[in-house]
Amino acid sequence: MTRDPAQDYFRGTAYPAFFHREQAPAWIASVAAALGRAAPDPARARWCEIGCGQGYAAAVLAAANPGMRLTGIDIDPGHIETARARAAAAGLENLDFICGDIRDPGLVAGEFDYIVTHGVLSWVGDAVRSAIADFIARHLAPMGIAAVHYMSEPGGAAFRAFHEVFRSVAHRPDPVAEGLRALSAMRDAGAGFFQLYPHAGPTLDKLLADPPAYVAHEYLNAVFRPLSFREVAGLFSAADLGWIGSATPIENIDAVSLPADAAQVIAPIREIALRETLKDMARNQALRYDLFARPAAPLDGPAHLDLLRRWSWRLLPGAPAPGGLVFQTRIGPVDGDARIFRPLLARLGEGPAGFAELERIQPFAGRPGLLNQALQTLLWSGAAHPVLPVGDPAPSARLNRHLLAERARDQAVPALACPALGSGLAFGVADLDALAAGRAERDLRQLTALKG
Repeated sequence: MTRDPAQDYFRGTAYPAFFHREQAPAWIASVAAALGRAAPDPARARWCEIGCGQGYAAAVLAAANPGMRLTGIDIDPGHIETARARAAAAGLENLDFICGDIRDPGLVAGEFDYIVTHGVLSWVGDAVRSAIADFIARHLAPMGIAAVHYMSEPGGAAFRAFHEVFRSVAHRPDPVAEGLRALSAMRDAGAGFFQLYPHAGPTLDKLLADPPAYVAHEYLNAVFRPLSFREVAGLFSAADLGWIGSATPIENIDAVSLPADAAQVIAPIREIALRETLKDMARNQALRYDLFARPAAPLDGPAHLDLLRRWSWRLLPGAPAPGGLVFQTRIGPVDGDARIFRPLLARLGEGPAGFAELERIQPFAGRPGLLNQALQTLLWSGAAHPVLPVGDPAPSARLNRHLLAERARDQAVPALACPALGSGLAFGVADLDALAAGRAERDLRQLTALKG
């Protein structure tokens, strides 16, 4: 089969370890439930990641969900070698890695309940992008959900200029440092680009702090193409997969994620492509994380409520004290009404609680829709998370000990496995030090299965 190298993803530099919470089946299923869509049981799901890198996220999810079966796919042999070594060191028997090209139709067999891809769709050519959609269409189970991340229009368009700068110095010995130096100099000189696109400055600051390998993967690819929602939705629609919402919960709540005047303009619009395009304009959206699934009849009110009542919730470490909140969103700070969040935070501060129990708290009695939105906002903000029944905590304990040992060798630890969440959680330096030394607070030790 003939391959066009310009279609391929950047190789030669190892992609850094990352954990993206939107890839966890528990996250996807709870967001889908909020949208009125039933999803496969996260605890027993079959999960696949396209472009798994060094397999960090796959390992964390495999450890946190020993009843799941996970598969990571990547085109880079070095990534797969690292991923397999970590899985073997932690004794993760429910995790497989495949080195191969997503364009190969025989790459993998079977169905998956969840298929995820992060940092790939906008960084590959049209042929690979189509192959990703075809792969998902072939392998997604009937009730399965795909979570697809990409650079989006219009906010992402500004960073084409970043890409051109880095590609222009790609032949030099250290193109990342050269590109960052050139961009910083232009900003310091008051270049009109940074005046016209004010969000470019904070992005440059972030790149200056990011690992150089991440910047290389982001901007040294031959392809860097922000995509419109319309064309991505069209790509998956051609594969009989429809958009069901965003994996970023707050973006499903117009009252919180849109400027008030723009929300009024958009509210009457029912055509999905136009509505989402206008929402992206209102937020100057640079990234999207969309959920796609096969067509299904929408749940009626009672069925939707029954689905929501299957979930229990807990506060996460570092959650704010009961009271009003300020959420930092794409459109700026948004106030969270204390009358809504104070009683919710207070009850969850006492311990996990089911949706049905939380419904009995004022102001949620008779207003499950308000509770649904409040919980989704807390999920997005990192204050609360769904809880799952804990099966065997031993895989999480083994992996977490291994990851803390990696950290002792100066390797990054972006998250640890948390079986009660069915996911991973990022911890600060102090908490990681305390967990490694066995002196962390009891809640942190239980959450990470590091009870010793």
